[in-house]
Parts: sequence; structure tokens; C-alpha cells
Amino acid sequence: MVKNVVSVAVILILGVMVWYWFGRTELVFGDEMPDVTLSGKGYELDLIDLKGNYLLVYFWGSWCGPCRQKNPKLAEFYKDIKSGSDYAWADDFEVISIALETRGEAWIRIAEQAGFSWPYQFVEPRFGNHPAYYGFGVNSIPSSFLINREGKIVGANPSLRNIPRMIERLENN
Repeated sequence: MVKNVVSVAVILILGVMVWYWFGRTELVFGDEMPDVTLSGKGYELDLIDLKGNYLLVYFWGSWCGPCRQKNPKLAEFYKDIKSGSDYAWADDFEVISIALETRGEAWIRIAEQAGFSWPYQFVEPRFGNHPAYYGFGVNSIPSSFLINREGKIVGANPSLRNIPRMIERLENN
């Protein structure tokens, strides 16, 4: 009897793990961005409300080494686009960062240290309910998605160097 209960428990746990890692749909070029509500520093935002802008949705964590290496580069990229570029679309470009965390507000301190200056900074629990994480089909972090003005995915994990070129092509077509 105990052996059967343990066997069933192990099978259920393995099933949940397989679903967790492989059961989500990854978004690809041309897919609609998911309609999710994000929670930030005392406010909420429906992602769909930013339709009409170019969006870079960036998933990261304060506990993630590769994320912490990328964060200052992303902060510098954003600053360059917003203040030091002559791109016609610069005013319509936004970064939405979503920290996946297990505890506290370490993400706020790490974001400040990296120089995050964009207004859309959010957090989702690393374990539990995280609609953006599942909605975008994120399997690892750091992950990012470039979204066009119509709310369609036009790049998954694009390099920062290529984002301006990608948006310029979209603007010129």
C-alpha cells in the first residue's frame, strides 16, 4: 500500500516537472503578445495597454548570474536609445523588465545597481502563479522578446546590437 502511494506520488511529481519545463508554448515570430497584467512597485499594468509602442519584454532574476551580467548592458542600451539616438521611433520604445523572485525585494536593489531607468519594472514569484512567465513560454532566463507596434512578437532573445536594425526595418516596411 505505502509502495503504491509513493509510486503514484513520484509519477505525479515527474508529470508536473515535465509539464513545467516542456509543456509551455514558446512564442515565435508573428505570435500575439499575451494579454497579462503585471504588478510593479505599487502599481499594475495590462501589457496590452502598451500596444502601439515597440516593446522589449525582459525576464530576469536577481539570483541569476547571466542576468546580472546583462543588466548593465541593457540599462546602457536603453539610455542610449532614449537620450543619445536620433531614431524616429525612440520615444515609442519601452523596456518592460519582469524579475522572477523567490523572496523580498532584492530585485529592486539589483535593478538600481544596474541602472534600470525605465518606468516598467515588475516582479513575479519564481514559484507559483506567474502569468507573464507562462504566457510568453519562458524556459530560462535571461529571456527577452521584441514586440512590434501591433503587439506581435518580432524577435526572441534578440541581441541588443540588432534591436535598432530590426526596428528600422519594421519602420521602413
